[in-house]
Amino acid sequence: MKLKKKIAAFLLIPMILSGCAQDASNKDSEKFVIGISQMMEHPALDASRQGFIDGLKELGVEVEYIDQNAQGDTNNALMIAQKFVRDDVDLIFAIATPPAQAAKQSIKGTDIPMLFTAVADPVFSQLVPDFNDTKENITGTSNAAPIKENLELFKALKEDIKNIGIIYSIGETNSESQVKRSTEIAKEIGLNIETVGITSVNDIPQAIDTISKKVEGIYLVTDNMVASSIPLVATLCIEKGLLTVAADASQVQGGILLARGISYHELGKETAIMAKQILVDKKDISEIPVRTLDKLTKKVNVKTMEALGLSKDLKVFEGAEFIEQ
Repeated sequence: MKLKKKIAAFLLIPMILSGCAQDASNKDSEKFVIGISQMMEHPALDASRQGFIDGLKELGVEVEYIDQNAQGDTNNALMIAQKFVRDDVDLIFAIATPPAQAAKQSIKGTDIPMLFTAVADPVFSQLVPDFNDTKENITGTSNAAPIKENLELFKALKEDIKNIGIIYSIGETNSESQVKRSTEIAKEIGLNIETVGITSVNDIPQAIDTISKKVEGIYLVTDNMVASSIPLVATLCIEKGLLTVAADASQVQGGILLARGISYHELGKETAIMAKQILVDKKDISEIPVRTLDKLTKKVNVKTMEALGLSKDLKVFEGAEFIEQ
């Protein structure tokens, strides 16, 4: 009998080990449902989205995505967020300020976490009380630009420059915050900021025509409406002989002269790390502060540079990547 029991126990070992292995396998292959809400299509937001997807894939996280685009409409962003809540997704990934604000409103009273990205000032936009205060099941990554350093690029391009223009979307808190900060910082370095608000991309030609009579350059804050029409903005500014500097490095490929900013693909990947911490590692969001990227890239559009009569030898272009587009 003792021998039979030993044999039976021995035979059970592979079954127990197999069961454990199966449980571990199921745990490792757990699949999560993430709802993506993107404000609109343009290079920066597209890169953030792709970086997030690439990042989770590299981290080995199995995800089913429900991918939605608000097409620039805040009402759509709210409906998308509400649908995600009804579908009881595991996490909402909101790209840009309006989708993030819509998601914050929609997840109240639920346990669905929300991550945002491509939000310049999440405090001003009332997404979080502070970068380190993420107790409302909300955190993410900010694309905050080094405003002072970017404005100083204008002086490096033209030493006696005085007036800079900003075109921005009225009602987009992300943009309003940057305009306010830019205006304050510009005074510190001897520049004056002129602003023109727009309500649609159709306003851009008139806005540039109007502001070009008062300024020598245009500073492009990270505004979604303006970002969706960068080739148009760049062409009109070249025609007016205006220097252009962007907070988003990807806009150089659309014809903007110079940019010093973050990689939105890397920003998305950074947000993916946070998603893994929440979904897989079960880390509480209150322990995950809002993050920014320290690494910046400088880019110059060669065709725009030549059209404006500038040379590659300018000191301001040192260390930059020259884009031949």
